[in-house]
Amino acid sequence: MVRLYGRSPRGQRLLDKVPLARWQTTTFVAALRCDGLTAPTVLDGPINGEWFLAYVEQGLCPTLKSGEIVVLEWLGSHRSTRVRDAIEACGARLS
Repeated sequence: MVRLYGRSPRGQRLLDKVPLARWQTTTFVAALRCDGLTAPTVLDGPINGEWFLAYVEQGLCPTLKSGEIVVLEWLGSHRSTRVRDAIEACGARLS
């Protein structure tokens, strides 16, 4: 976010530096429970269906117990039958 306006002495051009940044996305995913966070994971880049499925299978499912309820956002990467199958294979329900 660069300033569009500034002040300089009359008749002189205003010079300033603008950072040349390479914007990177970092994604943090975790399971929120009543007693705290479990299965935290940090990804370099945006999340997609493949990344989310890997998180569910390798990070979330080992922490789930039979009868627990998993609530997901209505995000495109969450709406997969493979994600649903992985959660239900642990004995948990998807809501």
